[in-house]
Amino acid sequence: MKVIVFGATGKTGQHVLDATLAQGHEVTAFGRSVDRIDINDPALETHKGDVFDTDSVTGAVAGHDAVIVCLGSTGLRDKTTLSAGTAAVIDAMGAHDVQRLVVMSAAGVGDSWQQIPRSSRLLFRTMLRNVFADHQAQEAIVEQSSLDWTIVRAAVLKDDPATGHYTATNTGPNTRINRADVAAALVDQLDDTTYSRTAISVTN
Repeated sequence: MKVIVFGATGKTGQHVLDATLAQGHEVTAFGRSVDRIDINDPALETHKGDVFDTDSVTGAVAGHDAVIVCLGSTGLRDKTTLSAGTAAVIDAMGAHDVQRLVVMSAAGVGDSWQQIPRSSRLLFRTMLRNVFADHQAQEAIVEQSSLDWTIVRAAVLKDDPATGHYTATNTGPNTRINRADVAAALVDQLDDTTYSRTAISVTN
């Protein structure tokens, strides 16, 4: 499968590239700083661009079978990167009839609010309120699309080494997860229809 990853140079995106390549896919990394990617693999291509540049996004999506979006906010005041960037990707997918979309969101969004601990709820109501609102808007845009989408809601992210496993649940508690394990969860959805047009929370 030929896959393009938006947010490929972020902390989680780098793990997504590794996981996608490890599963034997051809991968395009999209981002403004893709020249910093230090992976020597013939299955990897890079496309330097800004997710807010419609022409760049549309051109990059052409010829791919699936898209992974793991965009990150630029800061605590950022209210639009996740939602507007994802909307641009969805428009590009429509232009090129690319159907499979996997999007990273955050546990606590939507009906997963009761799965997260009180400490996370407090952060989302205060310091991370803009990020949380942007994730909510992002998910709404995805859900309103006609694509074959899956939203992966990640628990609080850690930078520890991969454990090699994760739990996907919409009922159990959702606390923390290693970025590498989130990446594995995202890539696993590419050819797994279990959670098609569904949001699922993942945790270690």
